[in-house]
Amino acid sequence: MTASLARLQSTIEDDEADRRREARYRTREEARISSVRGDRAPALIADVSLHGCCIQCDADWLREGRFVSIELGRDSSLQAIVRWVRDGAAGMEFLHAVPANCQEWRDLMDSSFDS
Repeated sequence: MTASLARLQSTIEDDEADRRREARYRTREEARISSVRGDRAPALIADVSLHGCCIQCDADWLREGRFVSIELGRDSSLQAIVRWVRDGAAGMEFLHAVPANCQEWRDLMDSSFDS
C-alpha cells in the first residue's frame, strides 16, 4: 500500500537564504564543467558554499540528476550532482564538502563579493 504524505505549509514567511543550511558566497569565477560522458562547457560560478554552488552555463546537455565535475584550475576540480537547471543557471551539490586542502575553492569563498 502506498499513500502520499501531506506536505505541511509553513506559516512563517522566510526568504530563500534563510532556508539554506550554510552561507553562500557570491563570486564571478570562470570554471569548466564536464559530464561523465565527456561533454564539456565553460561556466561562471555565481555563488559557492562548502557543499555546493550555482553556475551560469548554457550547455544543452546539463540536466537535473547528472553527475559533473567542476574545474576551477588545472588540479582543482570537485564532483557534483546537478540539482536544478533553469534560465541558463544550474544548482550543484558537491558529492563531498570542499576539502580543507582544496585551496582554490577555499580562496573563492574567502574573496566573496559579500566580504
